[in-house]
Amino acid sequence: MDIHFFEEFPSRENLEKTKLLTFPSTLYIAAKSVAEFRALEKEVSQINPKIKLAYWPLLTKSYWISPFSYTDELQTLYTDLCKNKGKQKLTILLDLELPTLRPKLFFTNFFSFRKNKKLIRTFFEDSEKLNIEILTAEFPVSNKVLQSILQNLGISYSLEKYSHKRIIMFYSSMIKYPLILSTIKRHITSQAPKLKDSLQVGLGTIAMGIKGNEPILKPDKLEQDLLFCQENKIGTVVLFRLGGLDEEYLKVLRKFVPENKKT
Repeated sequence: MDIHFFEEFPSRENLEKTKLLTFPSTLYIAAKSVAEFRALEKEVSQINPKIKLAYWPLLTKSYWISPFSYTDELQTLYTDLCKNKGKQKLTILLDLELPTLRPKLFFTNFFSFRKNKKLIRTFFEDSEKLNIEILTAEFPVSNKVLQSILQNLGISYSLEKYSHKRIIMFYSSMIKYPLILSTIKRHITSQAPKLKDSLQVGLGTIAMGIKGNEPILKPDKLEQDLLFCQENKIGTVVLFRLGGLDEEYLKVLRKFVPENKKT
């Protein structure tokens, strides 16, 4: 199993946690521009040169990406990515979430919804031209109807139509009700054989995110989630987030890293 990480707050203290990683891993690191990402990439390479980095763009005013984001921020991101033409392929994480952090965007950007949805779709349509590889972070759903609703809301995109990978945010510490948890797990179990490498699973949370109230997943619960992914042949998991990594979590993670990948 490949084990990667998100890092929403790339402080020096959090980036130093890459020293703990003795197996190949990718770090999805939050930044406000490609230039900022490149600077962080250089910083991480000095700490642990074996770690690969992927760009997780966060928008200054909108924060997450959705059709309710500010149009100018989506356009700025697209223009910034255009600079990657002719350069080394850039892996980018599109964090597709409704603006629950800033709910006023539902109203202020309501009339920009269709235009913004079309603009976000352009990222997928032009990915080859922009020389970018796209992964999306998406809400967990339990059936095709809900998946269709997310697609209509512009926060999920067809894996059959576009060439990208989907990371399902299966943060079990944040799912309060056992029935919902089991329903989502059944859906992942049914989708994993069909989607194979196109499906990855986000696990957590082992450190709080931007909301500041995310429940922390204990090491034993993380092991249960990893066992579930292993049993369903999920080849890649992404842990939220690097800053929470310590020796207790590492003891669990090492059980799932193939021997030939340990150093």
